[in-house]
Amino acid sequence: MDEMFLNACKNGQKGVAQTLLAKGEINVNKRDPMGLTALHYASQKGARDLVSMLLEKGADACACSNDSVTPLHMSSRSGNKDVIRMLIDAGADVNATDRGGRTPLMAMASEGKVDAAKMLLEAGADPSIADNDGHTVMDIATSKGLKGLVSALAETGGSSEARDSVGNTPLHQACWNSQGEVVRVLVDGGADVNALNDDGESPLFLAVHRGSLNIVEMLLEAGANPSASLNTGDRPLHLAASAGNLYIGRALIGAGADPDCKNGAGSTPLILAARNGRNDFVSLLLEKGADPDAADNDGRTAMHYASEAGFTEIVEMLLMAGAKG
Repeated sequence: MDEMFLNACKNGQKGVAQTLLAKGEINVNKRDPMGLTALHYASQKGARDLVSMLLEKGADACACSNDSVTPLHMSSRSGNKDVIRMLIDAGADVNATDRGGRTPLMAMASEGKVDAAKMLLEAGADPSIADNDGHTVMDIATSKGLKGLVSALAETGGSSEARDSVGNTPLHQACWNSQGEVVRVLVDGGADVNALNDDGESPLFLAVHRGSLNIVEMLLEAGANPSASLNTGDRPLHLAASAGNLYIGRALIGAGADPDCKNGAGSTPLILAARNGRNDFVSLLLEKGADPDAADNDGRTAMHYASEAGFTEIVEMLLMAGAKG
């Protein structure tokens, strides 16, 4: 009977569940092989009436599965605010962590349930808790572009400078995921636009890597350093040159990036652009005064690479710019 009752709740069959409860002694807290109870499943489905009935019959709002998942975690799937309120009122721990260190607040953010997440914040959910990978709810919200939640977190103390296990801040996350509106919220809230992760990457470098011109411009306007270098010596302009992203290149140079900067291998943006056949970018760099004869650590110039690859137009541009060949 207990197993039938559990299956009825799993399938959201309130009528069947009520009938079974009326016919005999039912253990409302019986667990399946994964350690999940009827309340877990009803909460997942957002079955308000069923959740209410289970709580009235003594269902444990803090029951943990084999992976330490609570009904409040599982309510994130539906995001039903009535269910969430009932669970909280029944004593559910808003800061309970599952085996991965994730809280119900993180679960709500992962499912994109902004209003439900705000409800948890109002109920005392701690936005500073980090999961086993070092991610906070702010990281999740920024990566998913949940502008409303990012704003709410900023107002309630969710740090815009918290670091994950590899040193990324929420701004890094937002830039990597090309979330322009979230970047604006974070920048306006005072996020450090020049913060570096463990690889030496700034948010600007990630925005350049993703080809997000609007974010690049936003960061530069906010004071991002266009010449910050990675541990390898590469700078944003090197990356833009390799990819041939002309508009981003213009923005970087306009913000003060050196057209002749060298990375750890001694390559200039011009060498990388020529090597990769980026005609327009080569033209831009020469227009901005890049040295056509700059050589890398192997003594090779842009002309060497362009001629080897058969990029005739680039060879012609370099010769017209005075390259010695």
